[in-house]
Amino acid sequence: MLEERLRFEALLSELSAGLIHVPALDIDAALAGGLQQVGTFLGVDRASLEEYVAGEPPVRLTWTLPGLEEPPSLVDTDQFPWSAETLRRGKAVRFSRLDELPAEAAIDRASYARAGTRSKVSLPLRAGGPMLGVLGFGSVRREYAWPDELVERLNLLSQAFASALERKRVELSLAERLRFEKLLSSLSIALSHLAADDFDREIQRGLRQVVEFLRVDRGSLIEFSRDGSTARSWAIEEWMDVGEFPWMTARLQRGDTVSFSQLENFPEAAVDRQSYLAHRVKPQVAVPLLAGGIVVGGLVFSAVGAERAGSEELTQQLHLIGEVFANALSRKQTELEAQRLRQDLTHIGRVSALGELTASLAHELSQPLTAILYNAQTAERLLTADAVNLDKLREIVTDIIADDKRASDVISRLRTLLKKGDPEFVSLDLNEVVGEVAWLMRSDAMARNLPLSLDLAADLPRVRGDRVQLQQVVLNLVLNGLEAMREPHAGPRSLIVRTTRDGAAAVRVDVQDAGPGIDEKNLDRMFEPLYTTKADGLGMGLAIVRTIVDAHDGGLGAVNNPEGGATVHFTLPVGREDAR
Repeated sequence: MLEERLRFEALLSELSAGLIHVPALDIDAALAGGLQQVGTFLGVDRASLEEYVAGEPPVRLTWTLPGLEEPPSLVDTDQFPWSAETLRRGKAVRFSRLDELPAEAAIDRASYARAGTRSKVSLPLRAGGPMLGVLGFGSVRREYAWPDELVERLNLLSQAFASALERKRVELSLAERLRFEKLLSSLSIALSHLAADDFDREIQRGLRQVVEFLRVDRGSLIEFSRDGSTARSWAIEEWMDVGEFPWMTARLQRGDTVSFSQLENFPEAAVDRQSYLAHRVKPQVAVPLLAGGIVVGGLVFSAVGAERAGSEELTQQLHLIGEVFANALSRKQTELEAQRLRQDLTHIGRVSALGELTASLAHELSQPLTAILYNAQTAERLLTADAVNLDKLREIVTDIIADDKRASDVISRLRTLLKKGDPEFVSLDLNEVVGEVAWLMRSDAMARNLPLSLDLAADLPRVRGDRVQLQQVVLNLVLNGLEAMREPHAGPRSLIVRTTRDGAAAVRVDVQDAGPGIDEKNLDRMFEPLYTTKADGLGMGLAIVRTIVDAHDGGLGAVNNPEGGATVHFTLPVGREDAR
């Protein structure tokens, strides 16, 4: 007996020492090897270790002699209610014969008999906290005695196994938290400064990262507009239409978290239930995305097939992840609102600028309209004559068509400049843009007795931009130049609009006036919003110019001319198709 005891203590010491240095991911394999060693040492037929994991099926490690079935699981409280309750209270379950089980263990006795178990000992695994699992050894070929001394030694073994399980849990938990921190950091960096062109791609990438972290099948991001409706959505794998889940959507919009692990636990929501069944969704968690107390969207993650229970830690993690996505959506909505306001402002700027041209534009229209009326009246008189002069009528009709086209061109250019909508970036000939504005401005320049001339470079590379916005830039700069020459002064007065190449990668437009020039102290501030030197100015014309040029990745500047006056210029990058 002493030799047997020394052999067991040596085995226990070897197993305990071996488990101390095993990495967390290899502990299960080490425990399985230990089960085989102990089972072989004891001469039993079966050994098992069941680890309880909250919200997950138990992890089972088993060893059996060849040809024997695995031992039954004591987690099944329907088959082993007395055994499960005894172990839960921290007591061992042992019997050498089935008839040693008490009367209240009748269900257990029948279950053990069906499994062929004749003798068994089961020990709860604890490491100073809740039960971690159950360690069991059993015999099916013969009855096996479990004396107190042996059970005491097995208790020492159970403590070594419990310590290994606890260490595995702690290390895996720390590793999982570190993995989560890395995920959160990666998402925060990727989504903190998203450009509009990268938004969809980075959102999809972020969703994919979260889906892989959670080890689920589907992930979706819903964006709510300010009126509470669904603006749009992004999804990994199959996306389920929000309209199929009105109850869930309403809960998210109220700021509630929606979580369930089984459809049987799902609340009374017939439409949602049918949709979940149709899409084969089992566990799901949906968290609202709040920014500044306002629900801007929702994150929805679900699995197909396997049932998984949620946890408080998972919900907290999703709320932290949700804050990152919520901030990204909020910034996107704020940027879109700012973009809309900028578009409204530039549109108001165009209307205001054209308002200054009312008299000259009216003159541009009145000339062809007056000519059309005169020709029509002449044609009417010719038609009343006894002999109609068809050749003369043909000339009149030709003149009417030409004057009508002239008036139509004026109106068309006005409509283009006054239209409101999203920018349309296309390939443009900057000489055409400048020429169209000069055509509209010619009457106003003549009315001011200020010659307006163009100096357009030949073979100018094309640029990429919005025609209306670039027309507004030229229009504002020309009006600004004409305004600078409003007061009479010595020397010739003229305005020159010039286009040139600015190196290999850009083109340049200069608007050169012959006014008094720009005060040096104003050069650095003249493009700032609300800054103006005019008594009746709002200080928005040049600020709008700067906003538009910046949006086209261009540059803007102003200098005083050596011979007098000032030149305001802007540059635009050459379009890709014309880049050399």
